[in-house]
This record gives sequence, C-alpha cells and structure tokens, in this order.
Amino acid sequence: MTKLTISIATLFEYVTYNVVLSTEKDYYSENSRTLHLTEETLNELEKINKTNKFLDIGRKTLKPRNCIGVVKAGSITIEILPKLFKDDRYEQHRAVIARNLLKMLSYSEKLSLKEIDSADLDTEELDFFEIFIYFFAKNLNELIKSTQRREYIKNSEELRFIRERIDTRRYTNPARLHIIPCNYHELSIDTTLNRTLKYTCYLMSRMVKNFNSFRLLRSISGILDSVTLYPVSLAEIDRISFTRLNRKFEPFIRICRIFLSHSTLTLQASDVETFSLLIPMETLFEEFIAKVIKEDPDYFFGPQTSVSTQQYIGKLASSEDGSGVFNLQPDIVIKRGPDVAIIDTKYKLLDDEKRKYGVSQADMYQMYAYVTKKDAISSMLLYPDTELKEQRTFYYNLENEGKRSVPLYITSIKLSYDLTNEKEWSEFRKDLRNVLTKFFPNLNLLGFTKLN
Repeated sequence: MTKLTISIATLFEYVTYNVVLSTEKDYYSENSRTLHLTEETLNELEKINKTNKFLDIGRKTLKPRNCIGVVKAGSITIEILPKLFKDDRYEQHRAVIARNLLKMLSYSEKLSLKEIDSADLDTEELDFFEIFIYFFAKNLNELIKSTQRREYIKNSEELRFIRERIDTRRYTNPARLHIIPCNYHELSIDTTLNRTLKYTCYLMSRMVKNFNSFRLLRSISGILDSVTLYPVSLAEIDRISFTRLNRKFEPFIRICRIFLSHSTLTLQASDVETFSLLIPMETLFEEFIAKVIKEDPDYFFGPQTSVSTQQYIGKLASSEDGSGVFNLQPDIVIKRGPDVAIIDTKYKLLDDEKRKYGVSQADMYQMYAYVTKKDAISSMLLYPDTELKEQRTFYYNLENEGKRSVPLYITSIKLSYDLTNEKEWSEFRKDLRNVLTKFFPNLNLLGFTKLN
C-alpha cells in the first residue's frame, strides 16, 4: 500500500515539487508530490542552499539540481537521486538508481568506495544515505584494520628526565631544577586524521538504522579507542596533510568533511537538527566515464591507443607580461598515432526540440579551444541519456594550415542499466563503445577487440 505522508522524501533531480507551509510538522505527500514544511525547516534548507546550491527554491515550489545525497532539516529527511530513467519510470527504479550510484562511486578517486557488493543489503528498503554509510563504514573498516596511521606529535611537558630538547625559557627556577620542561615529539595514533574519522563515525552511528552499518561504525571507533573523541572543526580537517603514507585515507576524510560541513550534530545525545551529505553528479559522472574508458582503452578504441584524463594541455591566452592564463584541461584525451580526439562529459539535460539541443555556447567555445590547442581530428560532448532521442553533430571549420572540418558529436550514454549486474554492465560497456567508435570512423573495432 502506498504511503500517503512520510517523513523521508525521495526526490529526483530536475523535477519540480510543490511546497506548502506547515504550522505543525514536516512531511511529504507522495501522491501529490508535495512537501509540507514548517517555516523553520524552510529557513534551514535555504541556509544550506546558500553555500551548496543544490535546490532551486521558489515561492511555492522546490526543484533539486544536479547534486545527489541526503539532507535532514527539521523533522524531514530529503533524499535526492539522479533521474537516470526516461519519463516517469525513474520513480519505479529507486533501488537500481541507488545501486548505480554506488557503482559510479566505486570509480571515483575523490569519493572512492572500492567494495560495493550489496548482497547483504536490502537496497529496495534502505534509502541511499543508509546504503552509502554502510559502504563508507565497510571500506574504512577494512582499511583501518590493516593501516593505522601514526604521526609524530609535538608535546611540551615537565619531566624528571631530559627528553629531546629542554625548554630553557621555562627552566629558570633554581628551586625546581629537578623538574625539567621539555619539548619533544612522540609517535602517536591520536592525530587529526584519526580524530576526524572517529568523530564522524561516532555521529553516523547515532543516525543509522541498519544494524550492520552501526556495527561497522562502532568497530572503527573501537579500533581507534586510544584516539580522543572530540568535535573536529573544518579548519582542522583542511590542515590535514596527505602524503604517500596516508593517501589512502584522503577519500574518507573528504567524505567526513562533506558530512560535517552542514551539520549541527554534537557529541551530546540529542536529536539531530540538520545535516547534509551531497555529492555533485557532474563530478561523479565525469570521473566514472573517464575511468571506465581509461581502464580498458583497447576495448573501446583498439590497440596502441592511449587515454589520459584531466590532462593539462596548456593555457588559453597570455597576459601582458607573457605568462599564461586560463588552464585548458579536457576531461578525456584519446591519442592513437598522430591522431588526437577530445571528450568532455557534461551532466546536463539536453532538449532535442531545440535547434542547438540546449548545448551552451560556453561549452562550444571550450571545445573549440581544446580542438585547436591539440589539433584534434574529432571531439565529443557526452551527456547522460535521459531525454535525448538522437545524436547531433556540429562542425568546427578551421582555416589554419589549410581548411579542415572537425566534428563535434553531441551524444549521450544510457545509465539506466543495472550497473551492478554482470550482464547489464557488459551491455553498458558495449553501448559506450558504440558511442565512442565515432571518434575513429575508419576503425573496425570488432575485428580485433574483445566483445565483452
């Protein structure tokens, strides 16, 4: 039976929802797609939205933008998911969308969750926040059991023996010469990095409903038992220095920062007032596509093809003193022999009813700069497939060193496969390869590459 009013609202990006001012409590009416929010809750949402623009808030409407995740304000929890299915079918496939997000996150270097086996989770029942926290805890638990980071911490202490350096400025009392003030360094587990992990896991453990998540989070706190539990500020997190020795923890610290940045959670056992865990889909889509291609360039383009991601290719212009300004850094550069092609991913909605499909002029200029800088033979703007019915091709007519025409393909890739299913993952890869073969139209990929 469909719930009529609930305190957890599952919303989808770019879909407009009604907002009605409530005098008593916050709740969501599924049938009418209406959020009933108190004035206090609306103010909290607007406050979060000022620093992390994830909503378009009108007088009587609310529309999620291209950030996915969870926001809690007042007595309502808002779960925002991407619209990966065409028409209204996205509401029927919430579990598939949640699993696909996890798959995409496993390809992200910035928010890396490598282990995403969801066999022991009911993805039909749990919301995305619960699923995300479970895999955050599972991956962190595995890492922290094998790698506990210790650092040298500077201490100042009065001792009865000399340790490292005497603080001569404080060693001035003749009556206390047997007490020696020392400055020394001690290898300790009680570091800012570990405090951040412990503090975040403690707060998460107070919020999760899934027992497995709770157990994993408490296990992490147990491993870090000798680490001080206290509120860590964002400024302290930003001062954490990452080296080759602790680089594996960087994605987890990044998640901690996202979680804590818009949170009023405290160590006191009180109800949670507000928090948010929001991830830009544009960044996630870009990283996912780039890494899938880079993992197996032979499959997508044939042998002797190199793929680089986020490659710096130079400056757009120079200033009066001759120094370069405005970095050029395309998402994906494909090179085979002398031929170069450029891909830029764009997580935007296109409209094939419009003459230009809704492609922005800024994106056209950006791709033109990439093409001319790298002397590319072709280029592509790749979008997620939600509304686009057919692809379109524009051409850059270049006149330097003889006239030539460079195609810019406007196309999309379907993300509505169940990416955690082996067969559908294979279908997704084939679909992506079919899209990408347009880069080298004379290449017969099927002649020398594997098919799955």
